[in-house]
Amino acid sequence: MATANGSDDILLNKESDLNCEPCFSDGRTRSVEGFCMECDEYLCQSCLDAHRILRMSKTHHVKRGEDIPKKKPNKNAQYSAESSCHVHTDSKITSFCKSHKQLCCDQCVILGHKVCTDVKAIGDYFQEFVNSEDYKTAFQMLKDLQSAYTAKKKEASMNLEEVDRYYHKAMETFKAELDKIKISDIRTLKAVVSTYDSVLGQLGSWFESIDTYKNNKQDNELAILVLRSIRDVDTIKDNVQTLCNDDSIVRYDFVPDKSSLLRLVKAPFLVQTITIKHESDEKTCQITDIALLRDDLVLLADYTNLKLKTFNTGNSTFVSNVKLQYSPWQMSVTEHGEAYMAYYGKPKILHLKSPATDLTTFREIDVDGKCYAVECFNKTLKVQCLTPAKTIEVDGEGNQTRIISNDLSKETNANGEQFVTHPYWSTQDSTTGSMYVSCNGKNSITEIKSDGGIKLFVKSDKLNCPHGLCMDTDGSILVCSYSSKDVLRVMQNEDIQSVLPQPLHFNPRAVALDKRTKRLFVAGLSDEMHVFQI
Repeated sequence: MATANGSDDILLNKESDLNCEPCFSDGRTRSVEGFCMECDEYLCQSCLDAHRILRMSKTHHVKRGEDIPKKKPNKNAQYSAESSCHVHTDSKITSFCKSHKQLCCDQCVILGHKVCTDVKAIGDYFQEFVNSEDYKTAFQMLKDLQSAYTAKKKEASMNLEEVDRYYHKAMETFKAELDKIKISDIRTLKAVVSTYDSVLGQLGSWFESIDTYKNNKQDNELAILVLRSIRDVDTIKDNVQTLCNDDSIVRYDFVPDKSSLLRLVKAPFLVQTITIKHESDEKTCQITDIALLRDDLVLLADYTNLKLKTFNTGNSTFVSNVKLQYSPWQMSVTEHGEAYMAYYGKPKILHLKSPATDLTTFREIDVDGKCYAVECFNKTLKVQCLTPAKTIEVDGEGNQTRIISNDLSKETNANGEQFVTHPYWSTQDSTTGSMYVSCNGKNSITEIKSDGGIKLFVKSDKLNCPHGLCMDTDGSILVCSYSSKDVLRVMQNEDIQSVLPQPLHFNPRAVALDKRTKRLFVAGLSDEMHVFQI
């Protein structure tokens, strides 16, 4: 028996004819005059007339006469996703509202498009739409999207395949570069070690022979051996100097780069930041000099807090400090670990016998002049004074042994220009004994030779207020550019280049270089000391 939803395929009367489904559901039997494709119902003439009157159904497609299907075309079929209404999911699309450009089901038409005058049955609108520019545009847009996304998918698939290739290629490239550095360093160091092995072997052989000759009282042979070895020592020294003059290695790291991924760099990079302010310090630290005492132990001169401080850089810890009567300025450490320090503008030099273990035990040496810079060479102190800017030599008791320069401010270059006025900081070439002083007033560095000769090393605005300085193994000078917040390298040919990867966040005043590890210590107007690998 037929139900109201028309679930039966064919509704037969007693004569086996099709019946109107709305009437049949009310218990009446009427002949079928049409079939509504949208409602999926057989209709009599009365129901067809009503169908054309109702707004929601007047645009439906109705099959008549021989076009009436003997069997419903949508038997037991659910609406496809394309034909289902997105709002009323149990209804199918029947119309299109041109004003709103919206696909509608019958409920949509009743609820939201009552006043719209251009609602058309989807079937009627189809012929109009397929011949319109909108259809052509939409079709072309879909084709373009299909083509574009197909290409994008292909590109993404290719990139997916290349991920491993780029990874392995990058790893191989980096490894190759690192291998080059490693192989070169190993080759150099093996040659150095081999040379020292040979020299030490020869020295060991001599000592064995000396002991033998001594024990056997072979005086003639002993004398010949010692005299011959003395003659050969110069040759040994020359060979060592030639073959072992560079036992350094290339130090490198991967560092972040704003414009790329990590970069393998041989240039300096920050390796450590040490807080140097002690809880007892009343003011911001102002470090005027850094002295390297031994491995991982540094001595700092804190001008504003009137202190000397030692820090273990290995574990970034404070070791000790001592309060002074006057502001400390620049220091010089001897090869035996003693330290001499100039008080700022005072006629006194502080001598610490064992600063690595004891800062509290020291003596003061009176000097004839307002001291600023001090260097120790061959048990003699070279002291740089101001007002006047004289350079003097004194012994360990402060007795003046020589005046190197009565007043550096009177020195002029070939053009008669003054190049020194305020020589506050110094460094020393340990091989020649030359003292180099920086002048922030004239942006210069001046060499004061052991024989008393005065020579302008460099004068350039690039120095931008030079302060503390130290020497590298190649004879170049590393100097703090106070106003540029940078550390510069000044070569023997007067070429000037920045050393740091980027400017500091403080004004630097003090710099020290561990020549063995190539670690650069930088401090100044800050409660931090930075350590760079160069």
